[in-house]
Amino acid sequence: MKKLLYTIAACLLAATITFAQDATEKPAPKVLPMFGKVVKTEAQQLQDEKFLSSCDKNFTTRTEASNFFMERGWEYLNEGQTDTAMYRFNLAWLLNPDNADAHWAFGLVTVAKGNPEEAVGYYEKALALKPKNSLLLSDLATCYIAMYELKPKNKSLKKAATYVEQSMAADAQNAFAYFTMSKVKFFNKDYSEAWTYLHKGRELNMAAVDYTYLLQLTDKMADPKGFYKNETAVQPE
Repeated sequence: MKKLLYTIAACLLAATITFAQDATEKPAPKVLPMFGKVVKTEAQQLQDEKFLSSCDKNFTTRTEASNFFMERGWEYLNEGQTDTAMYRFNLAWLLNPDNADAHWAFGLVTVAKGNPEEAVGYYEKALALKPKNSLLLSDLATCYIAMYELKPKNKSLKKAATYVEQSMAADAQNAFAYFTMSKVKFFNKDYSEAWTYLHKGRELNMAAVDYTYLLQLTDKMADPKGFYKNETAVQPE
């Protein structure tokens, strides 16, 4: 355990100086995907090299190091520490620009911050590296749903439908794909089919039901199965 902690400390120490920011500058590049895509100074590039060199000494490969920082990033994200998570995702990307999970994480955080149009680019990069990943496909479909909710355009809804169909084809047990297809049907005003897909998703993973969306659906049409009460749409007893 001590060795692991020393490894983390050594790599992060090499990276820390690079991203020191004036406290008045918000947000700092280190908490933006790909470090904000800004051109780095010569001094920052030198610090990047020191960070990479430190990781080369502490990990067998840069791919291993990249995956290590991705794991730390997911841990921080699950704890709600988004900025710290993004910094770790950036380090993972710096170590391996072709790490699909890093681009996937960039997309997740970006859409969560209310910018699905930017997030699409990260998802598509990840998809190019993992073309058959069902969860990634359903996340991309959900991103297009978010775009549609901000700006109702049929193109976004069609894109969502295309990706969610591919997601279900890749894994018929992906509950999130069914929930997303339910929303596609909902926005197409096919409420009966929306209920059908919602129940399919519920049967696979009831904990993932979006109860805010459930209220919207019950406002349009009562649950044909009577599983959810139309007047409350709360979790069933």
